[in-house]
Amino acid sequence: RERSRDMESVVEETRRLLEEEGIKEVILLGQNVNSYHDNSGVEKRKQQKNVDDDSYQTSNAGFSNMFRLRQGDGHRFADLLDAVSALDPELRVRFTSPHPKDYPPALLTLMAERPNICNHLHMPAQSGSTTVLERMRRGYSREAYLELIDDVRRLIPDVAISSDFISGFCGETEEEHLDTISLMEKVQFDQAFMFAYSMRGKTHAHRTMEDDVPADVKNRRLNEVINTFRREVQLRNNEVEVGRLRLVLVEGESKRSTPENKTFSGRTDQN
Repeated sequence: RERSRDMESVVEETRRLLEEEGIKEVILLGQNVNSYHDNSGVEKRKQQKNVDDDSYQTSNAGFSNMFRLRQGDGHRFADLLDAVSALDPELRVRFTSPHPKDYPPALLTLMAERPNICNHLHMPAQSGSTTVLERMRRGYSREAYLELIDDVRRLIPDVAISSDFISGFCGETEEEHLDTISLMEKVQFDQAFMFAYSMRGKTHAHRTMEDDVPADVKNRRLNEVINTFRREVQLRNNEVEVGRLRLVLVEGESKRSTPENKTFSGRTDQN
């Protein structure tokens, strides 16, 4: 069951770190972090003016929620992100790890309007096939995912999008695999984490399915996914960045730095 810290404690901890230690960046961390729901201050929230007592909202109508107790008043992730990012306009704010179902319009609009919220979204697709996504119980279709991508890029034009992909899930056909390839080509992810499927115990797949895709087929499909990312996506992304000016938060000396030739590494708000 998902549990959320109360919003005030997160904001106050960030405020303390900002004032006492001078931090430059904070990462809001959680499993499905953007499904955050703090209902500890419901009565206080109801007394505030102009607060909509709205229910839980997914990214779009094509997403469903697998968890119970999602309705009701309380602070959502957009509220938390708003409060933390408002502490200091120079404080960079990131979050991980999210789920694609929890990017409602209010969250995307806030990210578009608040410059210190990093323009990087991790949106783990896992597969580009609707039938595989159904077997995975992901709660969305290929079409819903692509609609969300369109919404994100419309509201946050300079956004960087990363994703996760699994090759060789139970029963995956060649056609379903090609759906993943085509999704990668269409979306043009800026970063991707790609793996061959391995059965885990105490999961829905372990209880109800068979890990029936041969290891050599999994590896071949994984290599095709990786090569697609490198050929169609990574090279294109590298070309797009040539000549662009980025604000970089320096994190320290790079691994290649030497006493004679010091170099430094850091992150833009897109990575």
